[in-house]
Amino acid sequence: MKTLLPIVTIAAAVSSAASANLVYTQSFDTMGSSNQTIAGSGALNAQGVINGLDGRWQAARIAGTGTGALSATANDGSSNSGGIFNYAQPTTDPDRALGSLASGTTAAAFGVAIVNNSGLTLDTITITFDAMMFRSSTSNVNKLLFAYGFSTGTATGSNFLSSTGMTAEAQGDIVGGAPVTTNGAVNPATTTAVSFTLSSLVWGNGETLYLRWSDFNEIGNDAGLAIDNLSVTGIPSPGAVALLGLAGLVARRRR
Repeated sequence: MKTLLPIVTIAAAVSSAASANLVYTQSFDTMGSSNQTIAGSGALNAQGVINGLDGRWQAARIAGTGTGALSATANDGSSNSGGIFNYAQPTTDPDRALGSLASGTTAAAFGVAIVNNSGLTLDTITITFDAMMFRSSTSNVNKLLFAYGFSTGTATGSNFLSSTGMTAEAQGDIVGGAPVTTNGAVNPATTTAVSFTLSSLVWGNGETLYLRWSDFNEIGNDAGLAIDNLSVTGIPSPGAVALLGLAGLVARRRR
């Protein structure tokens, strides 16, 4: 597993072009093998912070008849109940992943809010993660659909898991395997490395980037899909880095 940085709002160093990048990582291992509460997440589209992480991850029920608060339930893929899962195999293993399985009671979304405190406007974002399947589906290939947005749009820290102001990007979808008529836990869980880049963006200093993965109740029994080892790298435009270097040069000459 990749090491989790002990910060959630990452300020980039400004001593060089390379260090001007913003980097955020999350391994999900701090959830441990216990169920993690998601306070305030019971009603439709009501977001709650996922306990056990860094305070930036939230989850919400976006469809379904359920009304109770969600929790990130520790599981190995054996459960077919709808909800948010704190997956590992075996369930007590310290190597964790954050996932979801949809049902008529609960179809959920989860995601993260990352603040740009680099001092620069970032125009390119590279995202990598492991897409995992802990439980197979019976009828359709299931997906967790990815979308992103910024606080300069209509998405906010309290609605980005359901906001229509997010931009869908299929490269970030978590895609399950072929359906199995008699489905069950996939052990070992399948893992697919995902890597893609979003370009020509404007992620201003002090603004928030929202990343979201949404689950939907499919025909038949659904798959248990998850994310692990997330890395987000924000890169400033060459012009912004050049100006930063010039400012540093001027500062040194004044000393």
